[in-house]
Amino acid sequence: MALTKVSVALLLAVFLAAVAAPASAASAACRRKITVQNLSGRDLMLTLEPLANSPHLWGGAGYMLHHGSHAEFSICLGWTGRLHAPEAPTAEFHVGHDGGAWYMAPVGQSGPVHVTVTPHTDRAFGGLQGHCPAVGCANHGQCFAHAVPGGNCANVDELKIIYYSP
Repeated sequence: MALTKVSVALLLAVFLAAVAAPASAASAACRRKITVQNLSGRDLMLTLEPLANSPHLWGGAGYMLHHGSHAEFSICLGWTGRLHAPEAPTAEFHVGHDGGAWYMAPVGQSGPVHVTVTPHTDRAFGGLQGHCPAVGCANHGQCFAHAVPGGNCANVDELKIIYYSP
């Protein structure tokens, strides 16, 4: 059977559509992220403790986050775990593939580095749903809620963990 220009063009169009479909589906599933910002006045060596079979967010044992910088980590299937930084309280959190989130950070922060966890959403997909306050402590010793339990905060596209100097 001889291939005509029309059949070759049709085969090429089908192939390109098949190749493009997984990429767009993956990018939609990976729209959620964890952002870590360092405003502590010192460089921080971050370490992760993934829970519930969550993958590592970065390769290697630690991630050096320099003062005044931030890092973003895309998550596709959800992520659960703890984030540790020297002389700072531990932030524990979960972001589900469906945008549901729970997170906690202590309000009794007395060390040289404080931490706060705040949910954000992309307004193109609607606003945060449920009870979604910041947790932990921010600058000048202002502290918020200790934890947001599971099921109370939804439509989260980003959890932002910020390290501060009190």
